[in-house]
Amino acid sequence: MGIWTTTAQGLPGEDEAVQFIIGARNVPLRGRYRRGEFATRWWSYPVCSVESWCVLERDAGIVSRSMPACAFDERIAAAI
Repeated sequence: MGIWTTTAQGLPGEDEAVQFIIGARNVPLRGRYRRGEFATRWWSYPVCSVESWCVLERDAGIVSRSMPACAFDERIAAAI
């Protein structure tokens, strides 16, 4: 699992696969950092609305291409 970083500390690289927390949500969203926003399949969130983020690991055991971006992953939620 990657290291959680606040947006005040830094931002991910362009088109980096990330999970991120917005507002008072307890479950992270999954998406990509594109054009200065955190984007899911359905919506884009400006940096000011994201509290913290983490780069998704490229390990197939953690991040499966068959898993939809909206899927709840108990392993990731338990790590928060």
